[in-house]
This record gives sequence, C-alpha cells and structure tokens, in this order.
Amino acid sequence: MSELRKKAMTRLAICAVALVASIIFSVLLLTGTFDGKTDSGDAAPATGDTTSAAAGVNDPTADSFTAEATSDTAEPPAEEQPAEAQPAEEQPAEPEPTPVPTFDGLSVQPTTYYNEGEQPSYTTPGDSGMNLRAGPGTDYDKVTSVPAGTGVTALGTNEDGSWVVVNYDGKYGWLKTEFLS
Repeated sequence: MSELRKKAMTRLAICAVALVASIIFSVLLLTGTFDGKTDSGDAAPATGDTTSAAAGVNDPTADSFTAEATSDTAEPPAEEQPAEAQPAEEQPAEPEPTPVPTFDGLSVQPTTYYNEGEQPSYTTPGDSGMNLRAGPGTDYDKVTSVPAGTGVTALGTNEDGSWVVVNYDGKYGWLKTEFLS
C-alpha cells in the first residue's frame, strides 16, 4: 500500500470515529443524559434554566431546544412527582391523631367517644335507680348506684349503642340505654 493511501485511510478512520462520537454525544444530549450530574451522583445546582448547557455556545437556535421538550427519560417536574419522591418539607404534614380518652375504673373502654358539645344527656328512670357497671353488661362488677331521676351525660358508647359510659359522682361506669330517657 502506498504512503498516500495509508494517510488517507487513517484520516478516514479518524473522521468516522469523530462522526460516531458526535452522533452519540448528540443523542445523549437530546435525551437528557447530560443534565449536569457527575458519575458519583452529585448534581450541579439547579438554576431552573433548561438551556444552561448551551449558555456558552454562540448559537441562535440553542435556546429553542429545552430538556423538557426533547427528553423522554428526564425526571418530571416536582409538581408531577409522587408525594413520596418530594422532599419532606414539601409534603403536607399529617394531622396529629386525636388522643383517645381512657376512663379509669372500667373493665371495657367504649368503642365510640362523643366530642365535647355533642354528648347526649340522659335521665335515669324516675321510679328506681340504676347500677353503674364496670363494663357493658350485667355480668360486670357494680361500680356504684345512680339514684332515680338523675341526669347523666354520655361520654362514649359500645359498638351497637346499647350501653353508654357516664361519669357519676367522680366515677366512670356503663348504663343500659334502654332504661334511660
């Protein structure tokens, strides 16, 4: 092979490699792979300018291409990301759970609690008193007796609403709603 031919083949090979490298670089640039991140995962500071990669290039068409318009693999903007992917300070704070009251002296706590101001009032029967029980049933221990015609306020109820928790004379207990008016 002549010396001239060797030089031409070498130049052709260099041009081919440069062309392939340019094509690969262009594809990576357009798909958003070159978004300012290094191999170690550190990100460049975000400026909000999607054309900053072309800022130093004196090309009048450089601003017409943005990462959002040309990227199929770029991350969606923060408003489109799921809540778990957003930083903690942007997630809405979960409301503090309302503390569930416990009533001392009861064997069984109510399943439903009434809020203050929404508590129903009852009166024991006028002809006889009622036993205040430690649980919603006659098989639970008697806490005290509530005299006939006494007004009480329900603080909670069992699952089916057949018994209510009241506070009488500083003691919590259950009364059967069937006998209250």
